[in-house]
Amino acid sequence: MNRFPDPSPADLVMVKAEQLAEHPDANSTVGAVLHLTGDVPDLAALREHVTARLADLPCLTHVLTGDGPTAQWTPAAPDMARHVRDRQVASAPEALEATVRLLLQEPWAEGAPAWRMILLHGHTPDGFALLYLTHHAVQDGANVVTVMEALFGPRLLPEQFSVPTRDICPIPRPRLCQVLRSTVTLLRHARRHRLWQSASHPLSSRRHTMWTQVPSAGLRTAARAAGASTNDVYLTAVAHAITQWAYDAWPRAAGVSIPVMVPVNLRTPDEAGAPGNRLFLARIDLPGGTMPMGRRLARAQAVTTPLKSAGHKTVLRAALTRLPQPLLRRLVAVGTVPGRLTVCASYLVVRRRLHYGEAAVRRIDPVICCPPGVPMAIAAVSYEGTTSACFRIDRALPGADSLPARWRQALADLVATASPVPGCGPAPAGHTPAGRTPDGRATPVVRALLTWLAQRPTAADTRRR
Repeated sequence: MNRFPDPSPADLVMVKAEQLAEHPDANSTVGAVLHLTGDVPDLAALREHVTARLADLPCLTHVLTGDGPTAQWTPAAPDMARHVRDRQVASAPEALEATVRLLLQEPWAEGAPAWRMILLHGHTPDGFALLYLTHHAVQDGANVVTVMEALFGPRLLPEQFSVPTRDICPIPRPRLCQVLRSTVTLLRHARRHRLWQSASHPLSSRRHTMWTQVPSAGLRTAARAAGASTNDVYLTAVAHAITQWAYDAWPRAAGVSIPVMVPVNLRTPDEAGAPGNRLFLARIDLPGGTMPMGRRLARAQAVTTPLKSAGHKTVLRAALTRLPQPLLRRLVAVGTVPGRLTVCASYLVVRRRLHYGEAAVRRIDPVICCPPGVPMAIAAVSYEGTTSACFRIDRALPGADSLPARWRQALADLVATASPVPGCGPAPAGHTPAGRTPDGRATPVVRALLTWLAQRPTAADTRRR
């Protein structure tokens, strides 16, 4: 008997969204690209390695069958010859990203567990990549991280993985006053905005797929200076990038708040590796318009505060697991109608060092999906000093391929805000703010971050050149 719940409406909606896609760009495939330094491994040995870890990962050994009330998780043994394979990549610039984009369009075989791992090699002389893909109905972003840590990290207890939430364990019954507060918050953000509906630029199922990287130290510097979280900094940069782009290309979004859907992770340690989504997609309205970066960060921090509350998470968890299924299906359906769908943004941190044999994982690039009706989806993963962001953007949005560069510049501006401008006065006696030297100047590390952030091109920049 399964030790995890049957598929929820949140799982089934990802299947239905894919059925609505008119192009495979808008399918429900998510995952990660692991970049490793070392010798290209033997494929047979890699298959044996993954097989040895399957017992701890039921999300890799079950398929979603049925629909609606009859949906269930059915055991299915993966065929390692199909699920783990290799592919030669050209050594030309951007060949790896082009290969990943192509592999993202592959359909899933019916009746087989919806995941695959592809060993990519040939694009670099001193390493290789492991592309892990899965269907969003089976795994959410937090569980993708758990799978990566289970396959390529040290043996861990369930509570030791990076992403399961711990502040609602054991799961309490929510208090009535908290239920009322959370309900008011959810209703306030449930109104239709129609921000992305345009007769001249109707949304499509074609997507830009781009990646860009920044040093994680920049997010931490800006977060410490403002007393915020790195997720607040990340979302602030997302809002600023969209606002700046909108002034040039989408005027209706230029001077208003930007509605953004963010996944609230509700997966508990005992659900690590279980199939299905354990998240609540909550909407927040990030500050738009023109304002100083420090104020934008402060306002973003204010709107994300409820999402960090253990009490609010308890209510969302109760909605996900205790609401009658017809009511939960209605709640999911209401949140995914045209006019309410909007930008999706997620942020994850991988805290464990990963490796395969002697080959170390040096960077992780996330892979996010962007279903029909969603204008853009952005996912970022911080690992080993680098934060990598994946942008999936509807090609109907004019000039939207500039968003990765705008996001990176917004982070540079936030780092600059955290560092004093020469001549603006000394810090209080005995206090040296983060990112500053005792004489009030930006440290060499911060100056290097600013230069790196402002000058490093994205793939889109390279293509334009």
